[in-house]
Amino acid sequence: MGYGDAGALRQGEPGLVFTWDHRMIRHRRRHRSWLARLGHWWRSRVGEVAVVAYVLDGDSIRLADGREVRYLGIDAPERHGPDGRPAPWAEEAKAANARLVEGRRVRLFAGKGEPDRDVYGRLLRHVYRGRLWVNGHLVAMGLARARYGGSIDPRAARLQRLEADARRRGRGLWGIEGHRHRG
Repeated sequence: MGYGDAGALRQGEPGLVFTWDHRMIRHRRRHRSWLARLGHWWRSRVGEVAVVAYVLDGDSIRLADGREVRYLGIDAPERHGPDGRPAPWAEEAKAANARLVEGRRVRLFAGKGEPDRDVYGRLLRHVYRGRLWVNGHLVAMGLARARYGGSIDPRAARLQRLEADARRRGRGLWGIEGHRHRG
């Protein structure tokens, strides 16, 4: 059957068979990796938009889709310490976090050169509400510590500067009472 025929198959003639050759498969793989790179680039510039359903503590949230997110680069006081009581400033950190993000749309950004998840399976992200960087805001208020060590993420140095400023001004954890409880 040629291209000029009327299109009817004759008795015993094979039908039209489409096969992939190696060039098409290579092109398809290359195309898929290009799209994956574009998606990664786009998410790194725009971030993933999500709605916060619930604030778990001063440095972690639960999204409306059920995923849990831990704020990257900071460590807020724990609500359940080793003795079962909350650490100093833990309730204040949770309340401030709730005022900032609970029930609101946020943008989530992965850190440069940072792992995607922690040992508990939570996403590790920088969280923005509009133009407000929530991670940095909590550190600047003295409700969390900077937790970066040898990171290549440019936000690490900024978090350390915000913590130094909060210490110098005696905010939150770094006030007179905060130093007494820090131990």
